[in-house]
Amino acid sequence: MKYYLGVDGGGTKTRFILCDEDQNLISEYKGGSCHYLQIGFDGISRLISEGLNSVCNIASVSPSEITGAFLGLAGYGDITSDAAPIEAAVTSAMQSVPFRIGNDCENALAGALEGRPGINIIAGTGAVGFGRDDSGKTYRCGGWHYALGGDEGSAYWIGWSMLKEFARQSDGRSPKTALHSAIKEYLGITRDDEAVTRVAIEWNLDRGKIAAISPLCSRLCESGDLAATAIMKDCARELADYAESIYRNLKFNEKTPVSGTGGVFSSGKILTDELDRLLRESGMYFTPAEKDPAMGAVVLAIQNFR
Repeated sequence: MKYYLGVDGGGTKTRFILCDEDQNLISEYKGGSCHYLQIGFDGISRLISEGLNSVCNIASVSPSEITGAFLGLAGYGDITSDAAPIEAAVTSAMQSVPFRIGNDCENALAGALEGRPGINIIAGTGAVGFGRDDSGKTYRCGGWHYALGGDEGSAYWIGWSMLKEFARQSDGRSPKTALHSAIKEYLGITRDDEAVTRVAIEWNLDRGKIAAISPLCSRLCESGDLAATAIMKDCARELADYAESIYRNLKFNEKTPVSGTGGVFSSGKILTDELDRLLRESGMYFTPAEKDPAMGAVVLAIQNFR
């Protein structure tokens, strides 16, 4: 039996899955963030080594029995000079397993559209878009560090937008809605100004903690909160912008499918319906992902090493 390893490495969690050549799941393991700006190069090596050994031990398979692997890693390729140390860190962890590294947007597209041409938007803690046209040409959009105002449309961006709206409502620059009291309850504060202490000092502007606020926006949308609804529609606009940029830089022969992976796409129809409406204005349409990014990594491992 031939075994293939797929690794979907995101800014929050990393999933390792071991499959056979028919894409049947043999074993899986979940670890933490694989982003080198969060865990360092040594952290990548430890994470990959732990994940590889775990899926192999669960399946009673030796790493030497794995035919090939694809590792989609968040942040890979963002800064050209950092590619070599990432590759060195992965090489030291993968033992004798043949592998290829790519950005996690590559395996997300491969899984979402099952290898078909099109566009996929990842919107989890961060956000990035990736497309491949009928000729095989690819184009990537987004993925800029949040310090530069990037990751628009991500869970972090939604959480940050809610905090900014809370401040506006607290000042009276915007009318108060249920969002105001919901943020106070979420933060566990009694005075509005305590939000600064909680987020800036106690949380130290932690990106993951700010992103974790985003599901609250979906719940407020369901209850009809106008401020939360506006944030979610702005989110759809940001995600559509990624797709439109990719669409303009590639050449598709037919109406182009745009899929979405990541937690933001579980926000409900208020997001996906608005996104679909915006995409159709430009010759595209939204479609749910067929397979998850980890399985997409397996697809790419099989394509590269069969």
